[in-house]
Amino acid sequence: MKKYKLIQGTREWENARETRIGSSEIFDIVRYYATGEELLNCGLNPEEVQNEKPYVTAWALYHKILRDGLYQRGELDPALAEYGHAMEGYGFNILKRSRENKLKKGTVYANDRCIASLDIEGISEEMDVREFDYGSGTVPIGKPFICEQKTLFEFKDKLPVKHIIQAQFQITMTKKDFFILQVMILKNDTLFERGKITSLSKYPGIMNKYLEGKISVNHYYFANNEPLAVLIKLCLERFFDDVKNRREPRAFIEHDSQKNIILSLRANSFYNNKMVLEHDLTKYAALKAAAEAADQARKDELQRLVDLARENNASRFKCDGYTAQFSAAGAFLLKGGVE
Repeated sequence: MKKYKLIQGTREWENARETRIGSSEIFDIVRYYATGEELLNCGLNPEEVQNEKPYVTAWALYHKILRDGLYQRGELDPALAEYGHAMEGYGFNILKRSRENKLKKGTVYANDRCIASLDIEGISEEMDVREFDYGSGTVPIGKPFICEQKTLFEFKDKLPVKHIIQAQFQITMTKKDFFILQVMILKNDTLFERGKITSLSKYPGIMNKYLEGKISVNHYYFANNEPLAVLIKLCLERFFDDVKNRREPRAFIEHDSQKNIILSLRANSFYNNKMVLEHDLTKYAALKAAAEAADQARKDELQRLVDLARENNASRFKCDGYTAQFSAAGAFLLKGGVE
């Protein structure tokens, strides 16, 4: 891939992305085209890759490249985009502290098939020397790296696989030596707090001081995973071969969870008014109304039982065929048969 004089966020950059596969979309191509054995050979757990929430689908990307109008992507919430941009600026300042070499941000690399829009790139220094968090060996000095910035709601045991594959794609295509994932987590993550940070981003000094103690920033160093780099290229070849030969991918991966299938279908069609099914919904509407009425009737009857128990200082009931009692947690437990 070659470096392009494109500024992220501009119309020219958006046009370049509309005709190419971007870094964030690589995960879903790998998720669809890689076999379980191939993922294992890269040190990835196939079950984790499959169960992770999809960003887009191979079906959608297929139609994106064909530009046939079937796939339409929704616009990113402007407030969310502004907040992300504000946090990226803060993260950039954190990473460049005490460095002698300058860091670059926003560089764009592309070829006729793919595009990689980097957050940060730089040259490693003594401050980077440490054991890789992922992969064997020690971080070398004087080697080019990229840093992918992520603002997450929470981070428990493992980083999302999609972020790892995204950053590996970037160093593979730009010939960098390793990558850093910069994970930023706002401790009090509310819309109000995000809005305040966005407004303060115009004043970096004030924002940096405001964020002290309010955000955790961690850096995870990844060695170049050569088997994963090879697999990414292989999956891209499989995808573009399908595009060339007009073999439409499925709308979701085989054996996917119901939740992920719905997410995939929604991503494929939600913003395209042509992809709306004509179907008689009256039966479902009637069943839904009946279920809601029955649920309300049950709640009304339960309230009468609560009132009856309170009036008679009792917590157990019986009649022909049933026994019932209120549990210590307040649930009403009904059993068939007389004890």
